[in-house]
Amino acid sequence: MKKYMFSAMMLLGAIATKAQSVELIPKVGLSIARQNFKDIDGEKSKIGFTGGLAINIHTKAKGLSFQPEINFVNKGTKLNWEERNTNLTLNYLEVPLLAKYSFGPLYINAGPSVAMLLTKEQDVVKDYGNKPNRFEIGAQAGIGLAIPVGTGKVIIDGRYHLGFTDIVKQMNVKNRGVMVSLGYAIPL
Repeated sequence: MKKYMFSAMMLLGAIATKAQSVELIPKVGLSIARQNFKDIDGEKSKIGFTGGLAINIHTKAKGLSFQPEINFVNKGTKLNWEERNTNLTLNYLEVPLLAKYSFGPLYINAGPSVAMLLTKEQDVVKDYGNKPNRFEIGAQAGIGLAIPVGTGKVIIDGRYHLGFTDIVKQMNVKNRGVMVSLGYAIPL
């Protein structure tokens, strides 16, 4: 794992040195999460926290940039299952790798993401009957607005997350959700 992290950091460093400009974007926001259960109804969205740091690396192609991020994200669901109300919470450290295309102040972004489970409520293990998977692979796509303010830009970002991997190995349960965040792009 350390080799992959080192290789990724070297690749990002090489990209950043070839880039025309780089912005650092601290951000905070809300996650509106739910889980997609096969053959179970009654799940409801759960509101949580998201926050993190992005590096927007502009390329020589007009409007195109590459934006790796590292975010803390609350995921989970509210579920009425077998006559019980359950509030399931999973906290992840998530790394999306987004391609971003800007049309003036508006932009769209999309790309893959990988997340590592940090913490879980004790009820999660009992209710799912298994330990949750430690890693999740997914994809994100969104739209945003970059408003010039001072030397940087206020960033308003909205995104949809689609989990591809099951939360536990023996159940068909995947994370889904919307994230809305507010950040500030600081030119470096």
